[in-house]
Amino acid sequence: MKKIIFLIILFLIYSAIICFCPVVTQWDRNIIMAIQDLLKNVPLWIPILLVTQIYTLCIIIPLIIAFIFFYKRLLIIDLFLFSSAPLVAYILNSIIKIAVQRPRPPLELQIAVHPSSFSFVSSHTFISCSLWGLVIFYLIKYCSNKYIKYSGICFSVLWMFFVGFSRVWLGVHNPTDVLGGYFLALILLIIYIKTIRIIGGKI
Repeated sequence: MKKIIFLIILFLIYSAIICFCPVVTQWDRNIIMAIQDLLKNVPLWIPILLVTQIYTLCIIIPLIIAFIFFYKRLLIIDLFLFSSAPLVAYILNSIIKIAVQRPRPPLELQIAVHPSSFSFVSSHTFISCSLWGLVIFYLIKYCSNKYIKYSGICFSVLWMFFVGFSRVWLGVHNPTDVLGGYFLALILLIIYIKTIRIIGGKI
């Protein structure tokens, strides 16, 4: 519990720095421009695909697999906890966006996609990391096939990175928005994993 409280306090401090230090926003803009300049010759369909069709599939597929896996083993609490993670992340993200009300990067930096909601934190990053972080946890806990386990862990880590990176690349999120998404996902995962260890594995 102390670790969770400490991380929440750190997140609040992080959020305050982002809100009240304009220099951070300028650093964000410089990083976005540097990434876009570095990748200017890469087809834009790549980052767009990552956060549209592939992103949707990478939410639906693990939920379907989890339903089959947990239901067959009568791990109903685990099924409920795993399935609720994206929804809880979405709700928390919506509350934080309204509370912080950080604007998106300027339109001239937004490539192809122009979201209308607030920027902090990145919902794509937060939701993906919350779900795929649990995928890693359950792979380690239940998967005995080393090839599937380590392939799944590698894919999960790369996917979580590329989701966040693509949001900065497209100019729809500041780098600090993405870092905030990773930070919040870490807090949520710690809470979920502690809960699973206490009441998981039961009907």
